[in-house]
Amino acid sequence: MDDSSNLWFERLYARVGVPFWAGVALVGFLPPLLLTLLGYYAYGVKTDFTGDISLGVPLLLANIVYILSSSRYIRRRVERLDHYATSMGADKLPIRTGYLSDFRLVVVTWVVLLAIGALVLEPVFNPGYSLLQNLLRELLYSYTRLLQATFLLVFLSSMIAIYSMGRLPLRLKVFTDDRTLGLKPFATTSLHLITIYVVAILLTFPIFLYPSFAVELSLTIFLVPGLFFFLAPLIGLHKKMSEVRAEKSAMVGVRHSRVMSEVEAAGEGPLSEGLVNELLAIDAIKREIHQIHDWPFDIGTIARLTGILGAPLVATVLAAYLIRLSGSRLPVIMVPKKATKYSN
Repeated sequence: MDDSSNLWFERLYARVGVPFWAGVALVGFLPPLLLTLLGYYAYGVKTDFTGDISLGVPLLLANIVYILSSSRYIRRRVERLDHYATSMGADKLPIRTGYLSDFRLVVVTWVVLLAIGALVLEPVFNPGYSLLQNLLRELLYSYTRLLQATFLLVFLSSMIAIYSMGRLPLRLKVFTDDRTLGLKPFATTSLHLITIYVVAILLTFPIFLYPSFAVELSLTIFLVPGLFFFLAPLIGLHKKMSEVRAEKSAMVGVRHSRVMSEVEAAGEGPLSEGLVNELLAIDAIKREIHQIHDWPFDIGTIARLTGILGAPLVATVLAAYLIRLSGSRLPVIMVPKKATKYSN
């Protein structure tokens, strides 16, 4: 209960004395479900893009359970990476995951999300609803955005922490033992985090179910900065690896120049066995240095990166295009007639 690195809902679960899965059900599952059913059946309130409760409720609940579980996973993953960085000789990070326990940062992120939702998706009060209907609707939206703000803050701050780790003076591994100099865990963690983030955004803005300009704009607003935060740590690691490669090449280059000067001084005469062995050793070291990766990825990781990030995005955009090309009939069919007067 006193672990300051835990997120606010983790500390809440601990204070109440329930396990994590039960806390997710109490905090993330039951309130949105009850608010959605109350608003839809009692007051005809449409609370999501689909207009159909049979699709909207599972999608909403899946989104909430996913972001709560993912937030805890991201926090734990970055903490393990922090320990790994410390094992490589890094001092304690100036930016640590413990500050995520500050609920004020969550509130600030929550306000930003509410503002973006009001400006991009729809106004705060829908003129087609009564005051009570609007209050129920905004209560559900606000609660959902609070949980999403927690996830967004965890993701962004974790990527910043990874970026900070990459800038620390780490004790890199020997390049003959590890072609990524021991930096691969930083890259793979970034890959896992951006994958989790992309899935969360696609669940939040299901363009494959409801293609519209507002949803497309929302995807752009959240995906583009997310990809930037993913690339920022990788660029820092790439720079560090390039510097090491250039440093090693320069060091061997000096020795190679010295040996070549001895070769030239020997002229047409035979080279000594020691000189030949040194030339062979320098050549072998040069080949090893050229094997140092420019990026902290191997081929398998790059293939997974392409598949995880590229395929879903291409499939989503293609599906949205095909639905729009066919006349975007899906949302019209899914809106119940009795709730038509309340639609956006």
